[in-house]
Amino acid sequence: MLPLDNVTTIYLTGFIAIAFSVTQLILFRKKGLSAYLWASGYLLVGLGYIVTLLNSADPLPHTWVAGPIAVLLGSLVTLSSLGIWSGYTLPKKASLICVGGVALTATLFHFSRLFEAPLGSLEAILLAPVSATLIYSGWFAGVQALQTRSKYIYLISGVFWVQGVFMALLTLGALAAKGSDYIIVTSEVVYLTSLINLVATLVANIAWSLQISEDLLITNGLVKPGLADKSPAKEKAAEKPSFFNNEDKPVKEKSINKKADATETVSVNPDLLTDMEKLALLEKLTDKERDVFFLAADGKKNGEIATILNSSEASVKVHRSRMTGKLGMKKPEDLKKLISKTVPAQESKEVDQTLPTENDSPDLFTKS
Repeated sequence: MLPLDNVTTIYLTGFIAIAFSVTQLILFRKKGLSAYLWASGYLLVGLGYIVTLLNSADPLPHTWVAGPIAVLLGSLVTLSSLGIWSGYTLPKKASLICVGGVALTATLFHFSRLFEAPLGSLEAILLAPVSATLIYSGWFAGVQALQTRSKYIYLISGVFWVQGVFMALLTLGALAAKGSDYIIVTSEVVYLTSLINLVATLVANIAWSLQISEDLLITNGLVKPGLADKSPAKEKAAEKPSFFNNEDKPVKEKSINKKADATETVSVNPDLLTDMEKLALLEKLTDKERDVFFLAADGKKNGEIATILNSSEASVKVHRSRMTGKLGMKKPEDLKKLISKTVPAQESKEVDQTLPTENDSPDLFTKS
């Protein structure tokens, strides 16, 4: 008789992953491919946990391998979702290679089992690619979190790192002939594994849901861009008089331009902003967004910006979208108005020598 705690934990992990995936498919349809891929990935992961447990018999049936393979494929799909969210185009060749790797893993496991390979070798065949995928996902999410300063993506990165390192330890244990406990549901190893995966599934999906919700709210102009991020740079900017600070004085005139598409942001009139408010807006941008800002203010198109920054056009589109969302303006003639005279009056002499204006350096700006 299997103890209820281990079985319940594994089943609960699977059902929670499926519940999150269905909910996200319903609520985050407008977010596009990244939301669909994330939900699909965790749907596969959830089904993988349930199938694995349903097939836990002695001896293990041949269909048992479908569970771990679903978890591996789901992890790869989730990684693809993070890539799309970060602005990368999903490469067809690499995608086919990953799918082929999943098929190869299943094939190796099947034939190794036919030839009665040691248990540790069989388990390592499944655990090694899962741990590698999770560790790479943790690293990739961490890089994107560093660029976007998103606390939610940082949290997701940490979750993947914990899962990946733990799976790597399990792989080493399997190779060291310690894997006999892995297939016994009553073992402490299974209990710890199921508990880590349960917490990881909850935390990762909650963090992703909060991140996508924030993206959608900012995109639709329902919240003020940048207020949710409490990074040191933005906290420093918040100490100065800000266009978005309701406590200092009445907010400058602004309007929400609603168009047929849902990509329009809060509209800000740069002519109504003070120098300090312009500075506060610019300090909300990340380094990547600031690079895109200066080139966009110069009238450069996305393709030209991608060439100059040695980046992909898809990545530029993401940074440009977030930049315009934070600033509340997207026209080059409005953006370039933030460049001139955006320092306090006491530093005006220094500005004349260091910052070009439209009259001093016409080559830096495009004519309206």
